Amino acid sequence: MRNSIIVLCFFLTQFGGIHAQYVIEDSAELETLKKLPLEKIYLHSNTSLFFPGEYLYYSMNCINTMTNRLSTISRVGYVELIDENHRSLFKQKVLLVGGKGQGDFFIPVTFPSGNYKLIAYTHWMRNVDLSQFYQDDIVIINPYQIDQENLRNKKEETINLDVVQVNNTEFQLEDKSIQLQTEKNVFGKREKVSLVPRNYKGPLGYGNYSISVRLKNNLDVKPAMNATFFGDKYLNSTKILPKNINDSIYLPEQRGELFYGRVLDKEDNPVVNETVIISIPGEDFQLKSAITDKSGSFYTYVNKPYTAATIIAQAIDKDANNMVTLIDKPEMEFETLQFNDFTLNSKMEKAILERSVYNQVENGFYSAKPDSILTNATIDPFDGGSPEIIKLDEFTRFPTIRETLVELVPNVWVKRLDNGNYTFWVREKLEKYEIEFESDPPLVLVDGVFVPDHTSILDFNARLVDRISILRDPLVLGDKKYLGMVVIETIEGDYLNRIVDHNMAINDLEMPTSLKNYFNQSYAADNVDKFKNIPDFRSQLYWNPTILIDQNSNEKNYEFYTSDISGEYEIVLEGFTTYGKPITVKKTITIE
Repeated sequence: MRNSIIVLCFFLTQFGGIHAQYVIEDSAELETLKKLPLEKIYLHSNTSLFFPGEYLYYSMNCINTMTNRLSTISRVGYVELIDENHRSLFKQKVLLVGGKGQGDFFIPVTFPSGNYKLIAYTHWMRNVDLSQFYQDDIVIINPYQIDQENLRNKKEETINLDVVQVNNTEFQLEDKSIQLQTEKNVFGKREKVSLVPRNYKGPLGYGNYSISVRLKNNLDVKPAMNATFFGDKYLNSTKILPKNINDSIYLPEQRGELFYGRVLDKEDNPVVNETVIISIPGEDFQLKSAITDKSGSFYTYVNKPYTAATIIAQAIDKDANNMVTLIDKPEMEFETLQFNDFTLNSKMEKAILERSVYNQVENGFYSAKPDSILTNATIDPFDGGSPEIIKLDEFTRFPTIRETLVELVPNVWVKRLDNGNYTFWVREKLEKYEIEFESDPPLVLVDGVFVPDHTSILDFNARLVDRISILRDPLVLGDKKYLGMVVIETIEGDYLNRIVDHNMAINDLEMPTSLKNYFNQSYAADNVDKFKNIPDFRSQLYWNPTILIDQNSNEKNYEFYTSDISGEYEIVLEGFTTYGKPITVKKTITIE
């Protein structure tokens, strides 16, 4: 994998193009690129049939096509739901760690009944055709809308039984190296179930898995694709880059999420060797630097979690005639997708009505059964530095930033330049004094927004400022040196909304899916009274997107409680061993 990193770094130094793609220039580059394996993705989803008010849960497995093991190439995956008009109804960004990721999506009442496709891919996978993307059929039944045309019988048949029967046969392939064991097979309502995935193959069974426990569908819907079937279907996936010299390619997001941009002059000519600062503002701001290439293009990676929904690109050397832009990744084309033809019939009415009622009741008590979002590790915008912090409310306030710096902030002052502009200066710590930085002004930010023109904020209303943080250590960002950093934080954190800068590119950020601890209902002794008057109509009894089976977890016990809905429930374990074998294991339990 060390070679893969070398490949990526080599090409990112030569990145270019308005469409955020790299053009292969010669045979040496082509040979180097072909050393980086392609990828494929498997999603373990909790079901293939959804009603409004239900959640689609999924566990993402990104696979190296060369080894069939979890891929360490891409750090971001994408999931989309496509309707029969080939439109994307939602798109989610999934952070991958060692090839694993997770997410969920709430099915809203605005989604009409119909047949849909669940799609998953990485940026690197966009170099092959749609057939290598993960594709699975999803059915949504929306009984709250009058129009059910999308699921009406178009061929005067009750349902396409041939398709359902064939696919049910295909999807029942299972592996016996891991068995799902419970203390019994029949349980009462609100009773505890102890589940043990027992590995009988030792190291051959070690791997990463996910578990779903759900009421079996009583409608004839093709089940979700399982890992074993996926392994067969995608066995012959393209393994190396199918490109030639002068072809454009999508680069892998190996060092984090990839962002592109361009700087052009007033004649739409590229601005070459321009330093661009890319920032994600906020208290835990992030800063990146990039230099434009011969086409005026630049790129950057964001490899840390972020909480702001905005990304900004600004040129350091401001020229009123230059325009900085951030370029969105091109949208996918889904015109070639083929959809399942599930249709409704009158025999399904009772089951649909019953499930709709259960969903409404469950959603009415959602606040009593919330999921919990796992907090990310705290991001230190100072990268280990210890800033001096001045909280303005602890002092007599002054009208402007200029006066505040003079009266309240030690080790920071303003200097007038020969051209009439002003710049901040920071006094370096004597014990760390480095003469090579003494002629460099500090990096200045307001609410995480880079300020290239220090003069522009000297008259900013200081009564809007909460604190000023000063880092007095030398630092380097890209090819620029700075003697320290001055970070001004406003009370409302709204500096970006108060400025107008035509040389600033501002794009919305789609937030990645959050890591969650999914709600696991408990009727243990200390919870009985809390929930005794709350109905329990869960059809999804348990969902765990990350199960590790290794030498330390062979007898690990996973507990969940049954609900008030009687019937047959299916326990499904899906995943891949550490050496790349797909595993599917199922077990049925009954609730009376």
